[in-house]
Amino acid sequence: MKKFLALLLALAMIASLAACGSKTEAPATTTAATEAPTTEAPATTPAAPAVPNRAILGSSTELSGDFRWPGFGGSSAGASDQDINRLTAGYSTMETNQGGAYVWNETVVKSHSETENEDGTYTVTIELNEGLTFSDGTPVTAANYVAGVLSFSTQVSVGAGHSGKSGQSFVGYNDFYAYTGEEGTGSKVFTGVRMLSDYSFSLTVSSDFYPYYFAYTYAAVSPNPLGLVLGEGVEVKDDGEGCYLSDNFYEKNGDEYVKAAEIAANRYDVTKYPFSGAYVISNWDASTKECTMTINPEFKGNFEGQTPSIETIVYVKIIEETQLDQLKTGGVDVLSGITGGDSTKAALEIVDGENFAEVHYQRAGYGKIEFECDFGPTMFPEVRQAIAYLLNRTEFCQAFTGGYGVVVDGPYSPDFDMWHAVEDDIELIDYTFSPDNAKKVLEDGGWIYNSKGEPFVEGAGGVDSVRYKKLTAEEANALDIYGNDAGNKTFKSVANTDNITYETVEINGEYYMPLAINWFGSTPNPVTDLLSTTLANSSDLASVGMVIRATAGDFTTLLGNIYRDPSMGYAGTPIYGMLNLATGWNNAVYDYSFNWSLDPSWADYSSNKVKDPYDAAFPYDQAAEKLSYEEAMAASDGKLGMDYLSMAMVYNATNEDEYNQWWMAYIERWNQLLPDIPLYSNYYYDVYNANIENFVTSPFFGPANAILYANIKGY
Repeated sequence: MKKFLALLLALAMIASLAACGSKTEAPATTTAATEAPTTEAPATTPAAPAVPNRAILGSSTELSGDFRWPGFGGSSAGASDQDINRLTAGYSTMETNQGGAYVWNETVVKSHSETENEDGTYTVTIELNEGLTFSDGTPVTAANYVAGVLSFSTQVSVGAGHSGKSGQSFVGYNDFYAYTGEEGTGSKVFTGVRMLSDYSFSLTVSSDFYPYYFAYTYAAVSPNPLGLVLGEGVEVKDDGEGCYLSDNFYEKNGDEYVKAAEIAANRYDVTKYPFSGAYVISNWDASTKECTMTINPEFKGNFEGQTPSIETIVYVKIIEETQLDQLKTGGVDVLSGITGGDSTKAALEIVDGENFAEVHYQRAGYGKIEFECDFGPTMFPEVRQAIAYLLNRTEFCQAFTGGYGVVVDGPYSPDFDMWHAVEDDIELIDYTFSPDNAKKVLEDGGWIYNSKGEPFVEGAGGVDSVRYKKLTAEEANALDIYGNDAGNKTFKSVANTDNITYETVEINGEYYMPLAINWFGSTPNPVTDLLSTTLANSSDLASVGMVIRATAGDFTTLLGNIYRDPSMGYAGTPIYGMLNLATGWNNAVYDYSFNWSLDPSWADYSSNKVKDPYDAAFPYDQAAEKLSYEEAMAASDGKLGMDYLSMAMVYNATNEDEYNQWWMAYIERWNQLLPDIPLYSNYYYDVYNANIENFVTSPFFGPANAILYANIKGY
């Protein structure tokens, strides 16, 4: 087993200029014999600024309230929720610079050492600077750093909805995770996590997780208030053999951990516990999706010692159709991530005046159709490929971005160094628009029946207008392992105005699934609108025997269906196999290890839930860790799966060339399985009120980062 790294968002370094008042002096007069006294004019009092020391940040991605630990141990989180976390959480031992690389945070770390041990383990020892405090003035100590590692490495945290795998790369994790509070259930002590003093601690990485291509990031740990991450009254202790938690952490009420409920509630509580970042949340309105933050006076700075100047930050949900009006009327000061041809052109028109400014950059990410790959028609690669062939992505990109974007064929940014290193050699299917190819891959995949189990006939009406596939027993019961009713046996399309419902049918003891895709799109959203006209309601879709049923809703509900989180609108049973949203990279660490594991316990780490059959035939195991790319390709007959490739990319590569080789193979296999359809990799335009000075963003440095360096003119 190896380590999955939760990706932190990058911070860029921009110098900040302070505004100041002026003083006038009358020139001194002199004579040959004596110097006349200097006459100084009275100091002038600077005029009060015409605007408040406040910035209103707007985003079309609405907030969900998941600010403390966005995503909570899973593989993805809402971008706006991450922005609030970025503004309110600080003092990580390592932070990311403008290029996305991890650097030591000297505001926090007094000293550190790294040791390769004789047994193959790797130890990082960190001494903290004293005097750091949370927003309520309580000291930040070593216990606050190790508490999260401990808490989120237990079955208690699993009861709270976390994966429980935060510390799985450290020595002693398996035994610590197995401990339930009862003797004989593992080890109460986490031997690889040490609290050496009030202001020093160490982390020892298991030899199973080292060497690692991004090993320098193991030391990136953030502090948490103890009550927030452990529940009230729990202590962190170390008697010399490793850290452990006081017994009350494991207290139970029946079969449930008492602290699990506390931790789950703390995830959405913004008032009970203090913050460690540049700002504190002073108000969160879940009904309007508006969050107000004020400066944390206790914050000593980021890794450069940078502290904020703008007193109040308000984060609001904006509607694209009216966002520029909001900007012009002062309803919002910063519009981030403006994209799309019409929106970009309209934004640039108002920047021509003196009141607004802009900064733009190639986005480190892409807009996409995302598939749920463990149920319904979208669990089959040929269906995902057919949908790609039925959408003219070149025209879609041009229509949406207006020329301010490009098409990509995999999970990469065209600015990535890895892409530039392999772009002349990589072999990718570009999925050029072709209904004929769509029909062929469907027929090759077994979508050749109608609802009666007879051969499909093009042009048939009613329920037989779509293709059906005969399922194997495993496919028919695909979701049973996740605790859902009868898996694909009960799959059906959502309701529609034609009063036709397509559903899995049983014929002579065998099950046939319809080629009906349930699609959830956020609204209002021009991408959703464009997909509706160019794909979901296109005649080409009907001609190949496929139907897409659309449901529109808010973005929180969309994420809830990806996370399968009832608190975010998920109904309890998977319905939607296709969703549209965007994704991106927050730093230069490209690591998807564990995102493709066949082990159900890692399901939370996969947003798409793909199980690559190549991995079942040639799994990534202890022997595989020693293989070079050439050796692995030979041993697998050229069939390396996504789990294997994602693991080997970071655990088998010993230099940049080897990493790039594994990366290219990973992108090629991804392109074959197509868990997403990349629609565009676009330019982002951040447009803002010119009263904001020193505001500079970049692909790894969004508005929530840049605002730390900015100031309001006159303050």
